[in-house]
Amino acid sequence: MSELIDPVEYQDYLGTTETDDLGEITRKEVRRYARAVEDDNPLFWDVEYARSQGHDDLVIPPNMAPSILEVGAGTPADDLRDDGLPPSLGIDPEFPEAVQTIKGERELTFHQYATAGDRFVRESTFQDIYQKQGSSTGTLTFTVATEEYFVDESLISTNKQTHIHYDPE
Repeated sequence: MSELIDPVEYQDYLGTTETDDLGEITRKEVRRYARAVEDDNPLFWDVEYARSQGHDDLVIPPNMAPSILEVGAGTPADDLRDDGLPPSLGIDPEFPEAVQTIKGERELTFHQYATAGDRFVRESTFQDIYQKQGSSTGTLTFTVATEEYFVDESLISTNKQTHIHYDPE
């Protein structure tokens, strides 16, 4: 059992759901994201091409929504944790300050396309917390959350994410 995290203390979080309005995704954001992931698909760059393929506007890259960690401009650099992440990872409970976090398994399911100008809402549900003994790292704590991304009432994508928490000492 980890001295920093006792999963029993976090059982009340199981099933907790939070909703965040992520706002409208603009053409500029679509193009910036496509550039960042080095994707030159014209659906992400060329409005006329996207329309010729039956879309209302530039297509939002399917993996873009789950990459939005925070609403707005995000946490100022001076307020980020030592591991570079924001103080809260959405639905995960807050753990002691010494705990470090890395992302583990991610399972993405795409249900339908969204386009620039669409307003995204994220519903995050905390699903599980458990521990495993690492061979050289000591006790690792795993948290599992599911994020569902909606435009209006339509489900766009689902992101099941596992975070791994550990004591770096």
